[in-house]
Order: sequence, then C-alpha cells, then structure tokens
Amino acid sequence: MEKKNQAFIPWLKSLLSNQSKDKKAKYQYMTVVLVLGVGFMLFGTLFFGEESASSPGGGVLPAMNQQETEDEEVFGHSDDANAPSTISDYEASFENQLKEALEGIIGVNDVSVVVNIDASEKKVFQINKTTSQQTTVETDKQGGERNVTDSSQDEQVLVIRKNEQEIPVVSETKKPVIRGVLVVAKGAENIHVKQMILEAVTRVLDVPQHKVAILPKKSEGE
Repeated sequence: MEKKNQAFIPWLKSLLSNQSKDKKAKYQYMTVVLVLGVGFMLFGTLFFGEESASSPGGGVLPAMNQQETEDEEVFGHSDDANAPSTISDYEASFENQLKEALEGIIGVNDVSVVVNIDASEKKVFQINKTTSQQTTVETDKQGGERNVTDSSQDEQVLVIRKNEQEIPVVSETKKPVIRGVLVVAKGAENIHVKQMILEAVTRVLDVPQHKVAILPKKSEGE
C-alpha cells in the first residue's frame, strides 16, 4: 500500500506542474494580444486624427457654417438685394405675380393688373419688458399709515449680435394692406370667366370682393 502511495504522489505533482505551465502560457498569450491591441488603437488615433485635422473640409467648421446659416434664416436677416422695399416695388411685385397667374386661366388673355397698396410691409420687433414694483409705508402727523406703491415698466427691443453689429429680432412681418385691385383682361366679358378672375384675386391677395374691379379689355380694332 505504501508503494502505491509513493507512486501516486509524484504523478500528482507532475500533473499540477503541467497545469501551472499551461495557465502561465495562456496568461502570457493574453498579455501579448492585449499589448498589440492597445498599440493598434494608439496608432490609428494618431494617424487618422492628424489626417482629419489637416483636411480643409473636416473638423468643426462645417457645423459652425451651418449654425450661422440657420441663424440668418430664423431671424430673417437675408441679404436679398431684389426684395421689394418701397411701395412702388411692392405694387409692381403684386402686379407681375397676379398677371402671370391670371393668364394661366382658361379663357383669359392679355391681362393688365393695377394694385394699390396702403403701405409697405411692417416689421414687428421682439420687445423685452421689465416691470419693477416698490411699496413704501408712509406715516402722517396723526400717526396714520398708508401704503404707497410705485411701479415702473421698461421696454427694450431685443437684439442679437452679428458681425460686431446689433440687429433687432423680428417677431412678425405683416404684409402690406391692399386698398384696391384693377384687372383688365380679354375674356372678362364672359360672366363665368369674370367670376373665376374675381375668385383668384380675392383668394391670392386676401382682399374683399368690393375692392376688386374686373373689366373686359377692348380689341385692337375698337
């Protein structure tokens, strides 16, 4: 029995020694893989980071340009040189658009339009209101007390800074008020065509019917 135990103990030590070597080899392999992975990550970060920084279209610049464009569209400060500014410009703009639209109606030809407006468009600016209130107690000679309340309100136009300039914020733009519309066209002598012209003008310009006059245009020989 003692001989068997003596033979078993060396075999067990040999087995444990082999397992320890296998574990050590596995740990060494995992360490090598981990080091290689970290090295590839650092190399990729340095290489692609320099490439993105040197690219003229990369980085944060496109986002900044997009933000500036959105701000211009939101606050309505576009540099459109062709936008109407005077009463005559608005009248001509309405007349040209209405003429083009009416000539597309069946039975309507050779259209002349006259639009009379009251004023140009009106811009309503955003107002920042500040209200303050102060109450004091006054005592008269007879010992009576009374409360005196003083209130004040301060209004200032809200502005934004753009290119080192302060620009007022527009909260609403009101269209010009139209006083009257005259349409002279061939085909307007037909009652049905005249009704179509009247409906088109009143809907497009949002004016009541009594402010619209529609007359037939005479022929060249008349």
